[in-house]
Amino acid sequence: MNELVKRSDAELLQAWLDNVRNRAAIEHVGALNRRMEDQVRIERELSGRASGLDRLRALLSDPDPEVVLSVEQALRRLEAAAVEAEVRGHSAAPPGSADGGAPNDHPMFRLARQPPPPAMDVADIAKRLIAAVPLEAAALLRQLRPAIGLWPQAARADARIDGSRLGGMPCAPPGWQWPVAATEPMLFIGQINCADLRGLPGVEALPSQGLLSCFGDHDTVMGCLLTGEGGALYYWPETDHLVPAEPPLEMLTVFPRAELLFRPMWDLPDPDSSVITAILPDRSSQTIYKSFHREMRQYGLPAEIDYPCNCSKLLGWPDLLQGESFEFTLDQPCDQYRLLLQLDSYTNGSEAAGWGPGGYLYYFLTKHDLAERRFEAAELAIQFT
Repeated sequence: MNELVKRSDAELLQAWLDNVRNRAAIEHVGALNRRMEDQVRIERELSGRASGLDRLRALLSDPDPEVVLSVEQALRRLEAAAVEAEVRGHSAAPPGSADGGAPNDHPMFRLARQPPPPAMDVADIAKRLIAAVPLEAAALLRQLRPAIGLWPQAARADARIDGSRLGGMPCAPPGWQWPVAATEPMLFIGQINCADLRGLPGVEALPSQGLLSCFGDHDTVMGCLLTGEGGALYYWPETDHLVPAEPPLEMLTVFPRAELLFRPMWDLPDPDSSVITAILPDRSSQTIYKSFHREMRQYGLPAEIDYPCNCSKLLGWPDLLQGESFEFTLDQPCDQYRLLLQLDSYTNGSEAAGWGPGGYLYYFLTKHDLAERRFEAAELAIQFT
């Protein structure tokens, strides 16, 4: 039951005022969003009462300009909500679209409805590199690393609770405490069941069983660099006892659920990395390598689909959007780390999700921590376009 229903008009109005006056002290965007959500709920409750809107309008004469501005914004929100409700009552969503967003046959959804294609193999990589940059090919091939591509699929009702997936809600051991940053529960990003990776390249760096579960602070994931508080990574060796996890507060953001398949692949350093500029010091050879690297990354994907939902991977090299600049989110220089997980935007065949204004999430471990499998030491980094 909505607890606001039990409050009197005066109590609701005071709660609304307290919310407005306390907002200025909050820097964390996720926590501020929760305050705004609470404020909007109060406004809606007041608008449904006989004298509720009159009480709110009376605050237009308040001596505090912040209160007056907030009242004006609240009245505009309520008016817009009333218009939207009327429009919805007289129209339907576009054909093929459940919510008025992109239609279900949009090209960006096609990859999630297909099995993962084979990636470029080592022999082909070597052949193309030798043809493209013959003098430096051997040095480049020494940087080749195995990686495991993540291939999102539609959510399934029959999927295992401990299955590999992005989005949705996590499972965890009984009594586990959900990670919190700036009073806000961290957002659940996804989980990888290590048993699903058996036989894939590079898997020897990871346990043969158990669950890796990834979380991120709202402001980090959404690209608010100055207020972000990082992320959290958990590893549970046994999965038989895991249960649905309960956050300490209602989640304001839950990413669309997508089950995961995996794509074996081989990976080379990003063209903008210091590793490549050391091997290829002249601009012309760097341009040739950049073209090859893009071709390698897009190998096997439908040519008509130009949508960046194929760059999520375990291990390998990080794809860079802003060079090796991670000073806002990593404790040490980039060359001290190995990539554990890179996450791109994704779809599940009908819904899409992304990070911040568009970019990647990275979970890094120092070389020592990865060798020791100290997954709880992972650091969440971000880069956006």
